[in-house]
Amino acid sequence: MNIWTLVVLLGVVAMVVGPLMLLQPSARERRQAELRERARQEGILVSLRALPRQATDMEAPSRIPAYKRPAGKGGGPTPPWMLVRAAYQHEAHFLGHWTWQGAGRASAREQQWLAHQLPSLPQSVQAVAGDAKGWSVYWTELGGIEALEGILDFLKGFSRTPKGEERNDRIRG
Repeated sequence: MNIWTLVVLLGVVAMVVGPLMLLQPSARERRQAELRERARQEGILVSLRALPRQATDMEAPSRIPAYKRPAGKGGGPTPPWMLVRAAYQHEAHFLGHWTWQGAGRASAREQQWLAHQLPSLPQSVQAVAGDAKGWSVYWTELGGIEALEGILDFLKGFSRTPKGEERNDRIRG
């Protein structure tokens, strides 16, 4: 076999196999798919959403994965609320590092629960939110399965908060 025939044959194989290799998901994409599939198995919905723009943001925030636990029969919190991890610590922020977005606030019971649970979330969690449809964690997906398990536990905790007592707190307040 002529050396040039071998070179041409290898070139043709590379031209066929190369593009096929590019179609394979990267290791990062496979990890993301694994995380999202695990969350889906637990009843969590995953979508890409943009966080609200902060005063310290130089440009509009990019979209990040939001892991949402749908509300059960009683619905989620009303009015809707969102806490975003601030770029700096300040005494006016919730727990020093979290800032409320918009006019909505979590109920007193939810705030008490959040005060105990937010410090356990990984730094890769950028925001938490609640609305009538459920509760969300905006997470950059860093930390792998271990971080996901903590986030799943965090989201499950909202469903264990007694809804009737929360609504009574709002009516009295």
